[in-house]
Amino acid sequence: ETYPHESLSLASCQACHEPHNEEISGDLHAGVACSACHLAGTAEPEAPHRLVKARAESSCQRCHHQNNKAGASVMVLPPKSALCLACHTATLSVADWPSRIALGLLAFGLLGSLGFWLSGGNQGPASSHGYGHGLRWSSLLASFFLDGICQRRLWRISPARWLSHALIFLPMAARTAWALVALVLGRWDPAGSLTQAMLHKNDPLTALFFDLTGALVLLGAMLAVSRRLLRSKKPLPGLPRPGWLAIALLGLIVLSGFVTEAARMAMTGTGASAPYAFLGSALSRLFKPGPGLQQAYGYIWYAHAICYAAFVAYLPFSRMRHILLAPLWLAVG
Repeated sequence: ETYPHESLSLASCQACHEPHNEEISGDLHAGVACSACHLAGTAEPEAPHRLVKARAESSCQRCHHQNNKAGASVMVLPPKSALCLACHTATLSVADWPSRIALGLLAFGLLGSLGFWLSGGNQGPASSHGYGHGLRWSSLLASFFLDGICQRRLWRISPARWLSHALIFLPMAARTAWALVALVLGRWDPAGSLTQAMLHKNDPLTALFFDLTGALVLLGAMLAVSRRLLRSKKPLPGLPRPGWLAIALLGLIVLSGFVTEAARMAMTGTGASAPYAFLGSALSRLFKPGPGLQQAYGYIWYAHAICYAAFVAYLPFSRMRHILLAPLWLAVG
């Protein structure tokens, strides 16, 4: 009655307002009308500027409830945490309890490793360790690329072990790069088409990229295990024994990730990404959409989160801690 026009018409909220970031509204909500969360009670939802601020889970429960028709999980799940940036598009928050525990144990393990490094004395001039005036940035960058990214030293010792290592490391590095670019774009240009494509799980290119890299990591873990089982127990000179628990956790992370993706696709639909998310789409046929899956999905999601949290927490205490310390080794080597 106070709106100074004779008639009201539909309006697009995003014509004036930027979309929410991933910490507030995940990519699956990109196609949901703003009024689904910001409905103003009995006010007409189609009227411009009559929507209200969403109130925590009370607004989410309009869709996230038992026997809902939207294909939504009954459990309202937190956004992916900063630790998930190693494999997923995620946020800078740490909202879930597995990530909080893992972050604390990771920090404790890294402090212990740094304490060991700092316990030594200076045995010579700084330039002999690559510092001070003797530092050559070109050599450092070349070493980082050839030895850190391409794993040149490992190739010289064992091409077979390099292959299994590369199948694990390179796809995860590519996922991390994708996640960091998406994070920056989400802050800089949240409504951009490239931003939305990189964030949206059902975008064909995004679905193909994450399914393909996940499959390569799983193949690398299987190759590492099979090589170890088929060869003698004596390790190659200059190489440590493989960390079996860390490799097992890594494989479990990827498997549970594909199961979680398959459950999501069965619950919400695959859309145009079905031919590209080749593993997730195939596995989704094992799930029956409906209230049972909507109830179980939250537990499937947390099972995957717990597997990853266990890997992160164990990493600084395992033989795979070189993933975290290799940059420091390369800098002073």
